[in-house]
Amino acid sequence: TDMTVSVLVEGTLKDGERDGFTESSKENFKVTRTFAGFQTIDLTYNVEDPNNWVITELWDSKEDYEKYLQFRQEDGTFDEVVSVCTELPSVRIFDIVDASS
Repeated sequence: TDMTVSVLVEGTLKDGERDGFTESSKENFKVTRTFAGFQTIDLTYNVEDPNNWVITELWDSKEDYEKYLQFRQEDGTFDEVVSVCTELPSVRIFDIVDASS
């Protein structure tokens, strides 16, 4: 059975790009929320390094996320993000373990 996955996308912005990145992320997330398998998405900034960001996402399955990522690569959003970052952002997909019991 498909398991919910946690996705961490992390990058570091060039100086002066934070406000624009925050605004474009808000707009992009409106589209993200319409995708099959989408659960949650958050943009956070590192307290110690204000240009370092992490986008945390939850998806119903790795397959759902990969379809979404492919869409973002094809529509140019991923390239836009890369263009305001100092290096290629990392994308990591994690299985969630139920550690509550």
